[in-house]
Amino acid sequence: MDRETRFQALLQVDKTYRRFMIGSSVLLFVGALYFMMQTTYSSMIAVVGLVPTLFFEWKKTVVYLQFNDDWTYRRLIKTNFFLLCFTFFLLFSVIASFLAGHMNRDGFVWAMVIGGLPAILLPFWIDRKLLQLDPEHVTSSMLAKASREQLKRRLDGINELEKD
Repeated sequence: MDRETRFQALLQVDKTYRRFMIGSSVLLFVGALYFMMQTTYSSMIAVVGLVPTLFFEWKKTVVYLQFNDDWTYRRLIKTNFFLLCFTFFLLFSVIASFLAGHMNRDGFVWAMVIGGLPAILLPFWIDRKLLQLDPEHVTSSMLAKASREQLKRRLDGINELEKD
């Protein structure tokens, strides 16, 4: 499958995801306003707000798995998703532990710094390995750039309609 076809499939998931995120953001905002005075609940709402992102990443993983049948490629795609899930549950656990009083502020900051660095760098390393295995692979940075360009074209089209 060529890169352009892959872009179109992934951009379709992005388009659906944007609509889904707008709806869930409104619900989270209303929930945050309701629990504004209780910091425990409002902090937990922020973590729960990551659940739609996890769902979106699962949908993207399913699309990525359709692109290549190579065992190594598929294993790295799944590893990337499981790394994201592990990071999510670790973040949830650390924040819950901090809010429950089982962890002091310094421990919380150190846990975020030490855990955040691998969570940020490992997906980039996996993307680089996937690009070596499959030259037509669409990395997350390529997808983000294509998504911005598509949105810009749509906005330019709206501006052109307003001028006419």
